[in-house]
Amino acid sequence: MPHCILEYSANLVEEPDWRRLLGEIHDILMATGEFALADIKSRVVRHEQFLIGDGADNRAFVTLAIQFLDGRPDDLKKRISDAAVAALVAAFQSTWDRMILSVTVQICDIHRASYGKTASSPGK
Repeated sequence: MPHCILEYSANLVEEPDWRRLLGEIHDILMATGEFALADIKSRVVRHEQFLIGDGADNRAFVTLAIQFLDGRPDDLKKRISDAAVAALVAAFQSTWDRMILSVTVQICDIHRASYGKTASSPGK
């Protein structure tokens, strides 16, 4: 925990170094002092089929959902969101400059009482 799910439209101008970009998101989360690096799990999902507004070809999106257990204060969530938006705009600067790009970050609370988790420990 947390889980970071970055989704984007297939029409972006650039193809960033995804590992580096996810590392930047991890750094933002680590800077809060709230999370352990080994617990942050991130993935990227490309959407070939999408429709934005009227379907104009010059519209694109990048959206990042960051999920973690509920109970953290709103000001922390806002700091994470603001830093992540800035990192995403920087990563997609060419698309930002040439297209109508929607960049969004949402912090999603996971209901602590109903969250389930297990993990393997090979060799232990």
